[in-house]
Amino acid sequence: MHTSFRWMIRIAAVAALFALAGCGGKGETASAHQAGAPADTALLAAADLATVARHDLSSGVPVSGTLAPGWQARVTSPVDDVLQDVLVREGQRVAKGEVLGHFRLGSVQADAASARAQLRSATSDRERQKNLLAEGAVSERDVETAEAAFRAAQAQDEAAARRLADATVRAPGAGVVTRRSVQSGDRVGKGDPLFVIADTRTLEFEATVPSEFVQHVKVGAPVVLTASGYSGGTIGGHVARVSNTADDATRQVKVYATVPNADGRLVGDLYASGSIVVKQTTHVVCVPATAVRSDGNASIVWVLGADGRLAKRTVKPGLRDESRDLVEVLEGIAVGDRVLVGPAEGLSPGQPARVTGKEI
Repeated sequence: MHTSFRWMIRIAAVAALFALAGCGGKGETASAHQAGAPADTALLAAADLATVARHDLSSGVPVSGTLAPGWQARVTSPVDDVLQDVLVREGQRVAKGEVLGHFRLGSVQADAASARAQLRSATSDRERQKNLLAEGAVSERDVETAEAAFRAAQAQDEAAARRLADATVRAPGAGVVTRRSVQSGDRVGKGDPLFVIADTRTLEFEATVPSEFVQHVKVGAPVVLTASGYSGGTIGGHVARVSNTADDATRQVKVYATVPNADGRLVGDLYASGSIVVKQTTHVVCVPATAVRSDGNASIVWVLGADGRLAKRTVKPGLRDESRDLVEVLEGIAVGDRVLVGPAEGLSPGQPARVTGKEI
């Protein structure tokens, strides 16, 4: 009996220990649940939110095309001859009239000197015949013959002078030698390419726009571009000309813009894209375009308030800047508000939210 009583005491003690262990486990679970986020808390990544701020916005007609040199000249050979000297290299800046090269000058110079001497002689003979006619010593026919000889000598002199001038190749305008197709000693034919000279201090941007947008494109309108391979930011210019006819096949209209490049930061023939600005606003409240959503006929924005809860606000959008993907908001939010730019499925107004710093 005594032994049975002791076993009963042990069994009771073990049962009490299990009971205490069970109570302790339930307490810890409840405590952990209270310390964690409620089941309906929305978890947001930092990238899901953006802060409302003020920016300068613009909207316009999208364009793309090439930034060509504002002035370019292709210098070709005026004669069939040997180019004796080439004096410039590619990338070299030249002034208008600067000598680029020489053809063989020997025979050309001799011809020019001979023609000039013949012209002087014919001029002298013409004057002498006129004086003799006044004295009655010669006839009118003699004077006419002298006059004809003078005019022939004059034509020969002009032709020889042109050949002499052509023997020296000069830059037709100021710019940079962008291409040199010959070397000293090359024989070239008349019309063969010698040099290309371009002035990139001003660039011309050529693009096309759909005919329905032409009414919005005005001469003088700002153009904002980004160029392929250029990391210096946006490039500014102005519309210089607008064609008054559309392409028969595409119904596109050509537009030409002038882009200043005095510091030479841009090179010619770069591909560029951007927009012709038709409307601008400055220092306006705006949000990323992904923050503005449709809710029936209304536009709404989800805002994470200072109390950590989500609110759905109706807003009035304004100008949309396609190039920067920003939208002006005329009313409904204020600078400093935090708006949702990430997914909004399953969210409800008043729902608590917590930023985790990671994508969900």
